[in-house]
Amino acid sequence: MGKEFVSWSFLLVLLMTLAPGNVAGGDGNVLRLPSMDAGESDSGMMMGMGMGMGVEEEGNDPDFKVFFFMKDVQVGKTIPVSFPHLKESDPARNLPRKTPTSLPFSLKALPSLLRFLSIPPASPQALAMEKTIITCEIERPGEYRACISSVESLTDFVGSIFGGDVRFEILRTSVATKTSPVLQNYTVVEVKEKTSTQTLPCHNLPYPYAVFYCHILMDTTNKMFKVTLRRENGAVVEGVLVCHMDTSKWNRNFYAFRQLGVEPGTTEACHFVPAYDMTVVLVPN
Repeated sequence: MGKEFVSWSFLLVLLMTLAPGNVAGGDGNVLRLPSMDAGESDSGMMMGMGMGMGVEEEGNDPDFKVFFFMKDVQVGKTIPVSFPHLKESDPARNLPRKTPTSLPFSLKALPSLLRFLSIPPASPQALAMEKTIITCEIERPGEYRACISSVESLTDFVGSIFGGDVRFEILRTSVATKTSPVLQNYTVVEVKEKTSTQTLPCHNLPYPYAVFYCHILMDTTNKMFKVTLRRENGAVVEGVLVCHMDTSKWNRNFYAFRQLGVEPGTTEACHFVPAYDMTVVLVPN
């Protein structure tokens, strides 16, 4: 998000003064982006994966270890894992129960918002906000998705897909501390598979307040695990592991295949959900 972003308290004042428009936060607190066209989108899959695990340049870094086979994540095994750092107190990571009020959320409204915040149009903050809005507005066939800004909007979105009486839980990986290297060796202490038939990944996007891109890719098969890991110094990390069981439609140049040394569709690809993201898992009634 960047240290230069205005404080959360200042933004709460801003939220109370700006008029609603095409917003994330109005009309059920969700900017709805349904796209149910036939067929799975390779670009949508890659975009979601990229947001969840970092840009392609990080995939070329030998110290950026993300992908695994299921057989690698077994109790007693030691594996190298990259857990990016973040600030636990970052307000943009913590999803509030309700959005305080409506904040304009569109490319059309962005110039006036930047002027109000005294953010230069070409600054890194402005470019990050623009990219987030574009990510939320662009159409991607094969996905049903929304950019959400509160637990209330997440509940609305989940209910619109699975029904209003559905129950769910939010899973998150615990935080890596600033004092530790990103890449470390971890021993697998415990693995618990989640039995939910549906999972909804939500990727934290750069913005002055919490915005998550939540999406479901149609006709995909994933497995979800809660994994307890112990670092060499004894510190424990509770990780959320996702295994994508069908990679046949992924771009063969995607860095997952370079890390695993396999071809698309030949095996599963597993990764830990970063601490700045979250995964929604349906709870059986």
